[in-house]
Amino acid sequence: MKSYLLAAALLLPASAVLAQAPAPAPASGRSATPAIATSNAAGGQAMVVTAEQITALAQQQRQAYAAATTKNPNVRNIIIQATPYQLGLEYRIGKAPASVHADRSEVMIILEGSGVYTTDGALVNPVTTSANTAGTDVAGGTVRNINKGDMFIVPEGKPHMLLPDPGGPLLVATIHVPRTGAWGPQAATAPAAGRGAPAAPKLIALAADTPAMVATARQTLPTAARFFSGGTLISLAPYRIGLEVRSAKGIASVHKNNAEFMYVIDGEGIIETGGTVVNPRDTGANIDGDSQAGSTINRMKKGDFIFVPKGVPHLARTEGSTFVLATMHVPGGEP
Repeated sequence: MKSYLLAAALLLPASAVLAQAPAPAPASGRSATPAIATSNAAGGQAMVVTAEQITALAQQQRQAYAAATTKNPNVRNIIIQATPYQLGLEYRIGKAPASVHADRSEVMIILEGSGVYTTDGALVNPVTTSANTAGTDVAGGTVRNINKGDMFIVPEGKPHMLLPDPGGPLLVATIHVPRTGAWGPQAATAPAAGRGAPAAPKLIALAADTPAMVATARQTLPTAARFFSGGTLISLAPYRIGLEVRSAKGIASVHKNNAEFMYVIDGEGIIETGGTVVNPRDTGANIDGDSQAGSTINRMKKGDFIFVPKGVPHLARTEGSTFVLATMHVPGGEP
């Protein structure tokens, strides 16, 4: 991917993050040091992080772990800082503390590796801080094997723990999404047209099930009114991560109330950001249009991430035979 914005973002100091309402504090043991992309408060521009940058950061995390005198089993850096949201990259090489987050849920995407995910049950030897309750283990929980491409969301108040398979590591993209207080469900609005209301809770999506979802979406894509088709990967109201198979013609869109994270599951395509919407139409939650003028062309491929702030025009379309996205709308996220 070629993105001049990201090259500039790499040079931003930590003080260049958005000046907004305070984000929830990072969970215990998590770094809060921006690593790759930070928000541009003046411009409200989209932020892009490439698969190559993810790989390079993981290598730095691997080296930091190897060089450390005291081994931290979970080395974490921020991929995208967009107050009040932090998309992080976690390099897990061993058994990290189990956790319960009181006021936020946590979305996780397994980028590399395999291991065991334990949830429910009760924390062993719990210790509570202002942001988190940590424990040495989870007793009586539900244990699942996890693999590259799996996604899950952990509700607030639920014990959870990840354990890499021997030899590790697990490379995990994580984001905490508030569900109580000022950042809770009351801050959310209706989802964008064409995506449907948040479904009943669906807390885990297996990579093994994704090809069938893509095949089904391809069948309905030719008649899709908004030039994409898909389904729900995971959901916990008001949040939903949807699978979207994109066509060669997109629709320009501005979300009035929500920002949007996107992750390229497969294929390659273009996501235009910024500029102005051509022939705008107010649909309620969105302003839609036929195309965009003066936009930035972000060439996207498998493994890339992008964050589009609230109010920023964007359009996604394939340049080949396959362009599959995972997308999540989040309240706020404007400059």
